[in-house]
Amino acid sequence: MRYFRMTGSGLSRGVACVALLACAGALPAQEIYKSVDAQGNVVYSDRAPSKNAPTTAVHVTEPDPAEVARLAKQQQLLNASDRERQKQEAAAAKSHAALERQQQANCENARNKYYRYKDSPRIYQRDTDGNRVYYTDSEADSLREQARRAMVAACGN
Repeated sequence: MRYFRMTGSGLSRGVACVALLACAGALPAQEIYKSVDAQGNVVYSDRAPSKNAPTTAVHVTEPDPAEVARLAKQQQLLNASDRERQKQEAAAAKSHAALERQQQANCENARNKYYRYKDSPRIYQRDTDGNRVYYTDSEADSLREQARRAMVAACGN
């Protein structure tokens, strides 16, 4: 069964219909059946949906070749701009995902450093000979507070 469903309007459908008509050439008037399906869409077919369905005569004229070419060119431009927009959106999404991963890594690093300082009774650093040099209690508390602030800045809580 051949049928056409008219569910909406759009430039691409219009171009497709015009291109189809351009390929078909001038067609004589034909009888078709017009009906409405359960979803409310208008359906045109060459076969009757029921025995007593009324027919509709449709005469198709050949479109202007210049208009068909103009519409085809316009559709190509629209398709190209859509592809470019999709590429830009994909690049932006990829960049956003990379930024989120970096922020998550920064948060984890800051959290690990804070908990390492918080859970350590004594904090030290190594000197040039590799020996441990311990911070005083006030210096260690200051480092813990700096690590907490860095964690809050990186993680947001």
